[in-house]
Amino acid sequence: MNEDFTPVRFPHHSENVPDELKTGEYHLCCDEYKVPLIATASGSCYAASSTDPETWRSYEDALRAWRDNEWSFAGIGRVIREEEDYVGVDLDKCIDPETGEFAEWALGILKRLDSYAEISPSRTGVKVWVKAPSIVRAYVKPGLEIYPRGRYFTVTGLTLDSTIRDVASRDEELQAIIEEEFPKVDRDRRPYNGPKRALDLLDYLERAGVQIFEERADRAAERVYSIVCPWAHEHTGGDESGTRVGQYADGATFFRCEHAHCREVRQWRQFRAELDPRIYRDRPRRAKGRLR
Repeated sequence: MNEDFTPVRFPHHSENVPDELKTGEYHLCCDEYKVPLIATASGSCYAASSTDPETWRSYEDALRAWRDNEWSFAGIGRVIREEEDYVGVDLDKCIDPETGEFAEWALGILKRLDSYAEISPSRTGVKVWVKAPSIVRAYVKPGLEIYPRGRYFTVTGLTLDSTIRDVASRDEELQAIIEEEFPKVDRDRRPYNGPKRALDLLDYLERAGVQIFEERADRAAERVYSIVCPWAHEHTGGDESGTRVGQYADGATFFRCEHAHCREVRQWRQFRAELDPRIYRDRPRRAKGRLR
């Protein structure tokens, strides 16, 4: 086989991964872009989902599939399930690739959480596992992402401190970090009479490959993200600023772009019509039943 097609492989040191993270059928593999894949013994690629237990496997199955199928799987990941207290904290681009030195802001968070942590596949970030049952939603901004339930984290076993092998309970500590990094604002709870089934906005943006700049404070919406507009190529000079999407507490969503090409003609309906094909077209074929 042509070596040009060999995928980038993420490291995985099984001996360093805490035993509690290896239990249960909550594991999957992923490709070099961290797209989750079912851990199949044959190496066949089927899309996995962090919210579909039928696509998860045991740790042993995921490890074996990763070891035996270097052409198919780049890494291993574990799902953070809805009913678990686990929270994944992702400190991105906090390690200088030239010197290996850590950014001071990241060292402060690592010290406060004092839990199992490992180098990310990129070798420039750190992923920390903690238990924090009060955290029920994701928080995202450049450099810091916090994910409870319904997500998956790649697992490398490249530990920062070999003496810390447990996932610690850090509910109060993580709450304090969130309050500092994602300050709340008073919100106008406007009534909403639209659909009652709420979209997981962050998950939707991630699956569509939308670049998120930061999460913004907003007095009306529950969460707002500054993003790259899907029509940024039409903006004067290709300007990528001035676009945001958000979601109110009752599930209502919105899209707003301040550029003339978008401002009057493109709202949430047009935004979703543009993104849906990205999600549902040309994806790996999903498994039917429990493939092995």
